Amino acid sequence: MCKLFENSGNQLFKYRGQIPLLLFCVAIPLLFIDKNHSFFVDHLGEFTRNLLVVLLLIFGHFTRFFVVGFREIHTSGKNRDQQVANSLNTSGMYSIVRHPLYLGNFLIWFGLFIWLGNAWFVLIGAIFFFFLYRGIIKTENQFLAQQFGDKYHNWSSKTPTFFPLKGISKYVKPRSNFSFKMVWKNEYPGIVSSLSTIWFISLLRLMFTEEKLTISVTLLLFALAIALFGFGSRYLKHKTNFFPKLG
Repeated sequence: MCKLFENSGNQLFKYRGQIPLLLFCVAIPLLFIDKNHSFFVDHLGEFTRNLLVVLLLIFGHFTRFFVVGFREIHTSGKNRDQQVANSLNTSGMYSIVRHPLYLGNFLIWFGLFIWLGNAWFVLIGAIFFFFLYRGIIKTENQFLAQQFGDKYHNWSSKTPTFFPLKGISKYVKPRSNFSFKMVWKNEYPGIVSSLSTIWFISLLRLMFTEEKLTISVTLLLFALAIALFGFGSRYLKHKTNFFPKLG
């Protein structure tokens, strides 16, 4: 598995946002099997489970916000389809961890796995992400090393790959100003995806428990809120000049 992920690094990089969705195809049968139980509710209590999920999602998304909000165009930051970097980003979140976007993704998905409720699936998901991002990170590191040489090696030698083990004491103030609109423009799909996953898992759990096609008023209102935010943001992005054109 390790070699498979590493040798497919470029394709994994391109589809890194979609690949984890495959896990939820596996998750649906597990959700049906555990329809009357949740490992984390049984052992932590519902309030603690909910708090843990909320904190993971908040920390995950805010990690991404602080990267996207301060990023400069065509730096080693948030590129979707291919490796693009005219300059090496070593400030802001990149001064304490080399891959903060992937760290944010991991926290978000880990929170969603806990919401699913199956302890084995959380373990499987963590292992899956380890191998997935190992291949992606190796490919990205090779690209940056070729692009920036000694500058990259000096930065990478003192900056952790994934977890900010050295703390925020190494934090360097970003070179650009924070842009709330840049965050909203780029990150609203991810927020919609997280909320929709929470909604979908909750709906399936309710259906499996009630053993009939049913939806609660709370879930209906939640779906409406997600739709208004998602379609409203999409309208602003494609039909207005509210967001900056570049980025």
